Amino acid sequence: MKQLFKTAILLLTVTMILPTTLSAKPKKAKKQGYHISLHVDGAKDDTVYMGYYSMKGGIYAIDTAVNDGKGNYVYDGDTLLYQGLYLFTNTKGKYVEFCVHKESQEFAFSTKNDDWAQHIKVKGSPENEVFYAFQAEQRALKDDVQAASKRLSEDEFETYRAAQLKKNDSLMLNYIETNPELMFTKMMKSTIPIEVPLVDKKGDSLSNQERYEYYASHYFDNIPIDEEFLLRTPENVGFNKKLEDYFNVTLKNTMPDFIIPHVDAMIDKARPAPEMFKYLVHTTAERYLQSNVMVYDEVYVHMIHRYYASGEAFWASPSSIDENVHRADIWEKILVGKTAPELILKDTLGTYHSLGIECKRHQYTLLMFWSPTCGHCKVTIPEMHEIYEKYKTEYDIAAFAILSEPDDHTRPLWKKFIKQHDLNWLNLDGGECNVDWKEVYDVTTTPKIFLLDREKKIIAKKFSPETFEGLIKNQLKKVGE
Repeated sequence: MKQLFKTAILLLTVTMILPTTLSAKPKKAKKQGYHISLHVDGAKDDTVYMGYYSMKGGIYAIDTAVNDGKGNYVYDGDTLLYQGLYLFTNTKGKYVEFCVHKESQEFAFSTKNDDWAQHIKVKGSPENEVFYAFQAEQRALKDDVQAASKRLSEDEFETYRAAQLKKNDSLMLNYIETNPELMFTKMMKSTIPIEVPLVDKKGDSLSNQERYEYYASHYFDNIPIDEEFLLRTPENVGFNKKLEDYFNVTLKNTMPDFIIPHVDAMIDKARPAPEMFKYLVHTTAERYLQSNVMVYDEVYVHMIHRYYASGEAFWASPSSIDENVHRADIWEKILVGKTAPELILKDTLGTYHSLGIECKRHQYTLLMFWSPTCGHCKVTIPEMHEIYEKYKTEYDIAAFAILSEPDDHTRPLWKKFIKQHDLNWLNLDGGECNVDWKEVYDVTTTPKIFLLDREKKIIAKKFSPETFEGLIKNQLKKVGE
């Protein structure tokens, strides 16, 4: 629970006392929009900014107010503020936080210039009253620890400090339990890791795999992704990191048939919060669009077909939806496990060759799209050829290497490169083909490489020369096996 205490200190930043009196009176609330006033007794600032936190770090100012000469600052907006943790701040680093959640956005705050956070009071927001009450109790514990550090010996202080940490943990858990619907208690709860059981409901021990699956399925139990305020909380609340860890740690090295139902469950939980739904759908689709893991194309295809093609991506323009759906439709046909579309092209001597026939003749076939004008190709293709030469007989590997820039300028460079690097595999000119191979195989960048079996089934894609050699040693069968 020590980590929980540290997180709360980071989240709440400072401790505060309970409100008593107010000097600013709120105006009549607008039907749509916000009206927030701040009075600073002894104010020194001409301007005070109002902003919110970004979960990825940073603070975004959204409104400013000018001192009326009496320490009053008024913020008016024609539209409602998004939910989240907000703050008032000046240019000298003073600030005080407040919650914008489900209340009417008509608040009146009052404080003193010597310490904004310590003297903050509020009217019109019961939620912020509880928020400040918690901070006051937490501050009392913190001050007590600081005082004890001056009067106790080192050993005595560590014992005392441990006891106060337990009190703080109890304080947090008590607020979470007694105020479960408040924004700041939900933020604190989201920092608590879920507990994974050791046994099932029958009392039988769970295996490591069963415990892992429980963890993956219950990862968001304490995280309110059905609310939008998490998108505007401090980085130390950790929502962005928890989301990254879910993909990069919890789902790492798992297959699409495990990932897809889990991301769908995550997104379904966020449906009551349109902004969160949008954020999770967009970032998940983009993550798997950019992934270099060969089998994860399937996750991207699923995301686009389920959420974009279905019309649920309300934020996306028609042209963006069409572009993504078109790409997903193409990718679906060239996923790992699918049969590669047929290609018929001419070699350097003008003889036609069929990809299907070439595959039938060999256990494995490398299908490559490349150009001598491509910097990456200049490095990758000779390396691929070296590995090909090393294993082609032992594993019966053929090659189907296609020039991806079949024009009069590139062809001479292509033939020169083939001769220079002794690329004695099947070299094919992409100028004439039975299909538009750039469209069918989504060749937008080069080199683009696939590994096919005798039935033209795609068994690997998106791999480097190093990965290719690993595939050969660990997954392919030698001749006669």
